[in-house]
Order: sequence, then C-alpha cells, then structure tokens
Amino acid sequence: MAFVLQGGGSLCAAQVGALRALTQAGISPDLVVGSSAGALNGAAFAADPSIEGIDRLEALWLSLKRRDVAPISPRTLIRAAMGRGEAAVSSAALQHLLRYGVGVSRLENVAVPVHVVATDFETGAAVVLSRGDAVPALLASSAFPGLYPPVRVGERRLIDGGVSADTPVLQAEALGATTIYVLPAAVTEQTGRQAHAALLAAYRAVGQILDERERRDLAAVRGSVLRLPAATTPVTSLIDFRDTPRLVRAGYRLTQDWLIQQPAAMA
Repeated sequence: MAFVLQGGGSLCAAQVGALRALTQAGISPDLVVGSSAGALNGAAFAADPSIEGIDRLEALWLSLKRRDVAPISPRTLIRAAMGRGEAAVSSAALQHLLRYGVGVSRLENVAVPVHVVATDFETGAAVVLSRGDAVPALLASSAFPGLYPPVRVGERRLIDGGVSADTPVLQAEALGATTIYVLPAAVTEQTGRQAHAALLAAYRAVGQILDERERRDLAAVRGSVLRLPAATTPVTSLIDFRDTPRLVRAGYRLTQDWLIQQPAAMA
C-alpha cells in the first residue's frame, strides 16, 4: 500500500494535515511516492512516520516564508530575462532548507521506503529516485522550470517531477503498490480577481493540463485508488505561504471526515 503525494508547492501544506489524520487512524503505508513539494513531505514522513515526526514537519511548514525557498535577486532575474540564466531564482535557499529542515540524508535510510519523482530535462520522461543523497533528489523534484535551474543527478539533468508525473500513481503501481492513497495539493479557488490576470490564466491552464493527465493516469491504474479530498485556497502562487496554517487544518479535517465516510479505507 502506497501514499502518493501530489506536487504543488505551498499548496502541499494540506498534505501535512492529511498525514496526521491517516496516521491517527492507524493507516500506515508500505511505500511513499512523491513529486515536487509532495516529495519533500513524503521524504520527511518516511523518515519518521509518527505523530512526533508529523509535528516536526508541520512546524517546518508553519515557519516557511517565500524568502526561504525563492529569495528574489534582481541580478538573477535580469540574467534570466536576458537569456543568460536558466532560472529566475537561485536554488541555494531551497537546498539549505532541504538539507537542514527535512532531516533526510539518504533516500534509502528511512523508516518507510520513499521514492522521489523528477523529470528528465532532455526527454521529459519521469525518473524515480530511490537511493542516494536525498538533497539533490528532492531539489531536482522541486526544480520548477523557469523558477529553479535543472539539477544534475548522476548523468541526467532533472527538473520538477510535476512536469511528467504530478500525481505519480503509475510510478507507485510500478513499484508494487496495489492500494494507493492519493494525498492531493490544495486547489485554488475561482475568486474572479483580475489582479495578475495573465499569470493566473497561465497557472490555471497548466493546472487543467495536469488535471487531465491525473485523470488519465488514475484510469490506467489496475489496483485500488483512494483519492483524499482536496482543500481549497485563494492562494494562486506556489511560493505564497500565507495560507499554510489554515491549509494544514483543512487537510486534517477533510481527511478525518473522509475516513468516517469511507469505512473500507480503514480495512
């Protein structure tokens, strides 16, 4: 049985509450598969799949600010705009967070097997990382194109896992999972706001593409898939952490309610 954690930047805060509700209900996975920020949550949970471990993960999320993952540098932005750089921000701050905040040194040295999904920059194929240094693997899985530069792991240059497998259910099945719990990121509400309309329209278009891919992948899974309910948020930026406390609470409440209504999930 696998926990599959969807990518989604700051919107993945809701997964922390979902992990707490599942753990309190006595539901323990045999493996964890995550993409992008979902991989960060998955690795931290796999390292310590206890309430105390979730407490530490929640404390990390509650402490996060944009500058902790994507500090803005005018020089970097200008270089990117002029085509002299591969990304809008440096990944140094995110790398520091992964090394000292997540608490996982090597992917194989965890309590529950964890698998991190990234994307091959050259081919666009999903790449599953299960062994080795956790920091470059998680950094690669979170390297959103244009925001962060690609990350070299071995012979490959890798980018965000969400590009190829935002909800990596097929990867979980290939790893042997027959029952899959999908922990989604939060969903942005339709607010009708006109500010940053072009950026919001682009974000929604990408979201629609990813949603269609998720539906296709879920339909292709031969085993049982249990998709938890998704929290909603007015946040439209994946590096905006202002709604984190409410998202953690919403993820917990929604999952608790879902478990009550889904007795089969408790078997």
